[in-house]
Amino acid sequence: MDSSPYAVLARVYDLQHYLYTADLHMYERLARDLAPDQPILEIGCGTGRVLIPLAQAGLDIVGIDNSPEMLAIAQQRLAAQPSSAPSAQLVLADALTYASERRFGLAFIALNTFLHNLSQEAQLQTLRAARANLAEGGTLIIDLPPNDELANQPDDGEFEFEASIIEPGSGTQIEKFVSSRVFWTTQEQELSYRMLERDAGRQNDAGRKGNAAKNHKTTEVTFRLRHVFKHEMELLLLQTGFAAPRWYGDYDLSDYADDSPRMIAVAGAAG
Repeated sequence: MDSSPYAVLARVYDLQHYLYTADLHMYERLARDLAPDQPILEIGCGTGRVLIPLAQAGLDIVGIDNSPEMLAIAQQRLAAQPSSAPSAQLVLADALTYASERRFGLAFIALNTFLHNLSQEAQLQTLRAARANLAEGGTLIIDLPPNDELANQPDDGEFEFEASIIEPGSGTQIEKFVSSRVFWTTQEQELSYRMLERDAGRQNDAGRKGNAAKNHKTTEVTFRLRHVFKHEMELLLLQTGFAAPRWYGDYDLSDYADDSPRMIAVAGAAG
């Protein structure tokens, strides 16, 4: 999983996504049901959006990520929550090769993170490493887009407005635009992000000088995701030491169906 896009995106990603909480109850529920009193591993923990609330809920959790920029934000957030510090650990590591001395009762890869594996070998290596870090009888959860997600993505490469974000404290306004291209032969989606920033001081100066364009900061970054389909994911799991997964279609763990908003695999480690 290449961390380079997140050297640019980490701050904006965190501001846009940190308050997304829809999946938190699912992970806590499955951790308590499937791995009571056992440590938990989050693969690709980013800025701690899932890890920190689970730690605050009393779970013993380790988070790994290969982006130092994302982990730096997670560490700042973790340090601001001293009650969670004893039960959470952040590790700079590659999901393809991470090997812990501990064995985890549950591991999970949240919210499309698995799609950063752009080759079949990277997918397999990530799953093999996850399996090697699980205790006997452990479980892996992978949260994926549904089968039809790629067909519903824009494919014209044109930038469209996605979000307007205000950074707390500084008052910096960030306008985020996104373009998308789809490559069916490789099941890949190319995403380009353009971020236009105006901090409070620059906005005021621009108003006085009448030259707003010179007081804006524009940043662009492009990366790809490789989508994976249900039966393909089943084969990948079976090849890497997991039993056939159970499939769910939302964070309430309803059965996966044609109209499901998510495609969630819950796979036990095979004996």
